[in-house]
Amino acid sequence: MNIKIIPVCLLVILLNPAANAQIKRCGTELNDKQKNFELSFTDSVTSLFTFDRVINVTLFIVKDDEGETNVDMGEFNSAFAGVNNAFEKINLHFRISATRYIDNYHFDELKKGDNETDMVIQNIVANTINLYLVSKLLDADDQEVCGYTYYPAEAKDIILMNKSCISASLMTEQFGHFFNLYHTHEDGFASELVNGSNCSTAGDLCCDTPADPDLTGKVASDCQYESTFKDENNDYYIPSVYNYMSFSPDNCGKCYFSDEQYLRILNCLLKIKSHLW
Repeated sequence: MNIKIIPVCLLVILLNPAANAQIKRCGTELNDKQKNFELSFTDSVTSLFTFDRVINVTLFIVKDDEGETNVDMGEFNSAFAGVNNAFEKINLHFRISATRYIDNYHFDELKKGDNETDMVIQNIVANTINLYLVSKLLDADDQEVCGYTYYPAEAKDIILMNKSCISASLMTEQFGHFFNLYHTHEDGFASELVNGSNCSTAGDLCCDTPADPDLTGKVASDCQYESTFKDENNDYYIPSVYNYMSFSPDNCGKCYFSDEQYLRILNCLLKIKSHLW
């Protein structure tokens, strides 16, 4: 059995912008193209190092039909600082290199793969991460979501966020996906076993993150995991509520990536996203 070392995080009580049950927290999706990409991808590095790079982010804010941005920049800057804090361990930093406003209010309600495509074609800066803020964000099934991005197989340098969901936790999750991290409860490859025996080919493909049954609705108000879910071996799950890529509520003060998650980020930077630095 693999022993997982779980950091102890300081509990920070925050407002949870994704608490509205009407809004799904994440619309980033694992598809066959990304699965095939994983099968062909080989790591460049196998041990952590400090990356010592700054990556430029172009911020696009879409205005509504009255020309208002509806964005609290203090709130945004705090969330963006939280993203930088999450990547501090490998000395990777993000800088808003430009802020641009999109006056076409038809893009303030955006649907994945639909008018999103038109907006991005008209508003994108090469060799930067393009971060878009809109008032309403829909996935391909018309479900409103807090944010989404595309995994590296899609070769799209874009992250989209719902203005009502701006928080360090939710934004960090999308940056994680952008750099090839999966949710800790991902089952698109296979369901990870609690004993870790299939951890390299199942779940989030990281052996130092505990198997996760999907924490949605399974974490108490005091941030304690409260569920009796078992895996296929009849073993009880013992997940972490503090990993950035989990569906633990934002008010639980999520505060870490694991070492193997950082390795995935570094390998993505070196082999796929090198044009950004």
